[in-house]
Amino acid sequence: MPRSLTLPTAVCLLALTPAPAAAEEPVLVEFHFTPVANAQIAIWLEDAQGKYVHDVMVTQAVGKYGIGNRPGIWNFLSSWRAPYGPRVSALPVWAHRRGKTYPKIILHDEDPGDLDSLGFHENTSSDEPYYCRPLSPPEHEIISVDTMTCPSPKAFNSDKGQFDPKGDISWYPPRNDLIAFDPAVDAEEIQTYAELNDLDAVTAATPPGEQAAFVTVMVPPAAMAEAPLTAYIEIGVEADENGSYDFDRDNDHYVDPDLSAYGVEYLGQPSVVYAVPFDPHTKGFRGAVEYAGYGDWDGATGTLHPPDATISAANGSGADRLRVMTKNGETFRWGVYSHGGPGEGGTSGDGESDTGGESDGATGSDGTTEEPPDDGWGSCAQVQTLAPVDDLVLVSESFDRVQVSFRLPPPADPAIALKEVDVFSLASNTPLSEELLGAAHQSTFAAAELNTTEGLVTVEVGELWADYTYQFAVRYEDACTNRSPLATAQFTTEAQKFQTVDTFCFLATAAWGAPWAAQVAALRAFRDDFLKTTPTGVDLVRFYYAHSPPLARVIAREPLLRGLARVVLQPVADAARLATSRG
Repeated sequence: MPRSLTLPTAVCLLALTPAPAAAEEPVLVEFHFTPVANAQIAIWLEDAQGKYVHDVMVTQAVGKYGIGNRPGIWNFLSSWRAPYGPRVSALPVWAHRRGKTYPKIILHDEDPGDLDSLGFHENTSSDEPYYCRPLSPPEHEIISVDTMTCPSPKAFNSDKGQFDPKGDISWYPPRNDLIAFDPAVDAEEIQTYAELNDLDAVTAATPPGEQAAFVTVMVPPAAMAEAPLTAYIEIGVEADENGSYDFDRDNDHYVDPDLSAYGVEYLGQPSVVYAVPFDPHTKGFRGAVEYAGYGDWDGATGTLHPPDATISAANGSGADRLRVMTKNGETFRWGVYSHGGPGEGGTSGDGESDTGGESDGATGSDGTTEEPPDDGWGSCAQVQTLAPVDDLVLVSESFDRVQVSFRLPPPADPAIALKEVDVFSLASNTPLSEELLGAAHQSTFAAAELNTTEGLVTVEVGELWADYTYQFAVRYEDACTNRSPLATAQFTTEAQKFQTVDTFCFLATAAWGAPWAAQVAALRAFRDDFLKTTPTGVDLVRFYYAHSPPLARVIAREPLLRGLARVVLQPVADAARLATSRG
């Protein structure tokens, strides 16, 4: 019967086997796991002294888009892709153990009356390349869960923040996807965000969920100086509640009183951490079924709390965010396979994996297990450059989805399996290059999920905005970390009329703080359905465009004037809503 070894037992077993001399070359290590959907994940290595020695991977919401260090109140009632509210509880153990800090990002809006708001930041907002306006709970159920589509992107801009003048720090990096700077509204320091963010090389797309994931890394010699190592994975999922971590939308989150209809609750069980000790010099597999501990529910510290009954263990919740999986005869939730150092003879140290699974090899007189020539995990040749994909073609599927098709060239070494295909997209007129990949959104497709017909590979990329020009780039990677050069193309998505919202209703936007507020939407619909259909109405719209922006800017800066404007405009907005609903 398979058995699970606790972390201390596994460490003791490794300690019985003297580590070989430090390798003079990097060692290829594979990480295997099956996460649930919509998870934030970090993978890292620590040495025998407990020192953090190497970043392996972090999902792009944290590594690229800075969800751990963005403007606003930490428990803002926001949404999955809203720009405000730092998610400090996303991956706190990883963040603190890295030992790196960054300037804390706060709202650039200096009006103290607006620092606790999801809106009212128009005077310090510029074009937003990724984030969207907050969603209401009904919108969240329809839009974010089913289609992952952002509503009204052309109407939304955002406050990119500034460094906290008090000097406060964050354990998370700021976003690094900004390639434009508007000196009229942006803080100067946003131009340094990308430079401060040091995770570009290890940032990866979020795994799709309920599918086996496969991450590889070449561990450098310096990281192996104090072997054995421990491989950690931390996984967090928003709104993963249970009886011990039961949160309320209105009482446990900060609700913007002026925009209380927007935002969805996100608090839930804390992040969960798995750990596997291993010696990268020694070829073989190690895995773990039991989790090592969990982080703070509010991300306050990097404490790793020991397992207890407050964490769920089933139905994809809590510790079950990593599913039990079986590969090559091993059963585990978190698995590590090292290809071993130069001259490695193929032994597996103590002969056991941490899952206790039996090996297919014979057991020698010294208690070690002699692995067969092919242990099912594969082998790698020297690093090589792969040929780029051919015949890259982009075809519209809908306003927010594009079909990407291409041909993979014959493998340079048929013995090395294809690992994945990466598709990058960036809303820009500048062609994608290696230097701009840090700003681009990454979608990753595992080899097993590729749709291939007569040599033609087809994948679908979503979460796009309607009527935007995007730059695309495609590359692929094999199981030995070899990557192809980029193949690039440009594409403009379809327009979608009901999602395109312009900057009309300046006064209403200033009064209610956001162009997506219900009152502003009603006035806009009245303009489109009634005013624009008559010559007199068109003249009124032109007059309004010419004279209302200066007044709107004054109103936006003064809370008292905003309140008075709402009192005056509310009856008009109510009438507009009635008129358009009957229409």
